[in-house]
Amino acid sequence: MENILLAKKYRKPKLLLLLFLFLLIPSMGHAQFGNIKEKVQGHIDSDPLTIGGQLGGEMNMSWNNQDIYGYSDPFAFAAYANFDIGIYGFHIPINLNLLSLSMTQFKFPHPQITLNTTPEWKKFRFHIGTSSMHFNNYTYSGLTFTGGGVEYTGDKLRVAGFYGKLNRKTRFKDDRTAIQYFADSLLGINQQETTQPQFDRNAWGAKIGFGSTRNYIDFSVMKAKDDIESLPVSWQYEGADSLVYRDSVIKAKENFTTGVSGRLSLGKWLTFNANVAMSLYTDDLTARELTSENISSVGADTTDARIKSAIGILDKVHGLYEVRTNSQIRFAGDAGMSLSFDKFNAALTYRFVQADYTSLGANQFSQNAQGVGATANYRFLNNKSILTLTGYLQQDNLDHRQMYTNKVTTYSANWSYSITDNLNLAASYSGVQQDQKDGTYKVNDTTRINQIMHSITVSPSYTIFGDNEHTISLNFNNVANKNRNILSQNRSDVNTLTIGAGYDCNFTAKRIGMGINYDFSNSTAPGNDYTSHTVSGSLTYNAVKKENMALKFTGSMSFSYNVKPAGQEGYVGMADDELPVSADYTTNDFSFSARIGSSFTYKTQHSASFFLSTSNYSENIVFGQKVSTTMDLRFNLAYSYSFFSRVIKSKKETERLEKQSKNEKILR
Repeated sequence: MENILLAKKYRKPKLLLLLFLFLLIPSMGHAQFGNIKEKVQGHIDSDPLTIGGQLGGEMNMSWNNQDIYGYSDPFAFAAYANFDIGIYGFHIPINLNLLSLSMTQFKFPHPQITLNTTPEWKKFRFHIGTSSMHFNNYTYSGLTFTGGGVEYTGDKLRVAGFYGKLNRKTRFKDDRTAIQYFADSLLGINQQETTQPQFDRNAWGAKIGFGSTRNYIDFSVMKAKDDIESLPVSWQYEGADSLVYRDSVIKAKENFTTGVSGRLSLGKWLTFNANVAMSLYTDDLTARELTSENISSVGADTTDARIKSAIGILDKVHGLYEVRTNSQIRFAGDAGMSLSFDKFNAALTYRFVQADYTSLGANQFSQNAQGVGATANYRFLNNKSILTLTGYLQQDNLDHRQMYTNKVTTYSANWSYSITDNLNLAASYSGVQQDQKDGTYKVNDTTRINQIMHSITVSPSYTIFGDNEHTISLNFNNVANKNRNILSQNRSDVNTLTIGAGYDCNFTAKRIGMGINYDFSNSTAPGNDYTSHTVSGSLTYNAVKKENMALKFTGSMSFSYNVKPAGQEGYVGMADDELPVSADYTTNDFSFSARIGSSFTYKTQHSASFFLSTSNYSENIVFGQKVSTTMDLRFNLAYSYSFFSRVIKSKKETERLEKQSKNEKILR
């Protein structure tokens, strides 16, 4: 049986992409020909060649006495170069990462170089190298691709398209330090360790939209597919009727998404918007291909029922997508309505994402959930007072296959009032409520999650303006977490009160700014009582502040002391082995952090900075005489040089300079 993994290569749908891009031609309509002569003349009069950009590097060093693996790289250095090349007014930005060197990843012999240029011309924007675009929240949104693309943004027409790679293949990983790598090279044992690889992921996408910024409709499509042949055969072995991956976690995927986005504005005060998308997703390309001829021979338990309705359509679009027995079709979308007036704004939103909805070109959205939210903003008292109200309700388990259903409600209110030019008052309230309900299993009443959190904050401030500015601020915050399940076996209501005060001043004549803050916090729970004292301060000194030069020194420091008073019972051990200890059980811990640094600029061309920070955390448990100290040191040094040069000046500019030079000679 012929191996289905090697049967077909990734078909590049160039014709479909070119069809979208061909629509760019009518966009150069009659409206532009009126001023095209003026624009062309502007490019002719521009400098033939200009080069600007930035060169720089950054070094980071860190040390931790606990030697925690993966906590922080002990040494890392990077160098970069960004160029902006102008040719007769056409700008071509190029970004290069010249070097990436660290103690955990030896990359000096193989510097990472990326090209990222997005030149613009009229209403066109071109993407060359590593770049990103946005089509739709659920089709393609912001993921980086390496390839090429183009965008056209007209008054009534918008067209965009790209082709490239979302992921590049990776075969090996080397966790040795640079010193170990060099030593192994001398001994001739420079063999790399293998780990889970990654396929090449080829992708293309296109978008076409009609209308203005206030009223429009956009259609978008994206196709992404992993290239199985991008990994060596050594990562595979022959199975019964197909290639099986050596590591079952490694699976080649394929995805086709299409979506519609739109906006409708009624006057200046009412707006509707929506985003809807469909995704066809295959999580393993080794599965058998599904067609209209063999669909009846495939059991319903191995095929998503909603795929069957799409088979007839997909068969007509040759090569667009290969539906397999494990393919699935899912939907996602959101809709919103907003009101806007002079002093009042409000919005209402709804969002749903079906279970297992997957787009290889978008991420960061909750699956298997739907939610509705509202927000309102009102200005009053001559715009000196602002009130903002928000609320959101979300519930998951849309497919009714989860073990339990979760319902989460969040709401908040924020109010600020400028009583006078000197006195300001701000207050806020926020709440979160979580409730667990039945799903495929019935919730146990003694373990059911039913809790609520309230947070109230009040923060007044008073400022004295003048040659020296002084600000005094206070802060009151109370957070209450309550378990509302009266049958719960482990009720742990927690209440935390925080009171703070701060003073900031700015001595303009002496170019000095400073601030100091104190916070007291007390957290109580059944059988526990913790108190925290924190003092922090900062200092800024502008040593040099001239037209062409600036030198600033900054420093900050923080001390924190936390204590659980004696006289409270405590527990040692884990789970069922926990044992109560005497009332003399006492804990106290001390933490300290400091940061100093400086930044320097000269003629807006040279910029440098260095920062040194340290933190120390000590925990002392009197019962058991346990003392644990964690210290962390970090150092950062950075430098950048910005430049701009007219390599070849325009003829008009050259004539102007020659004329100016002659006039100066005559005056002399």
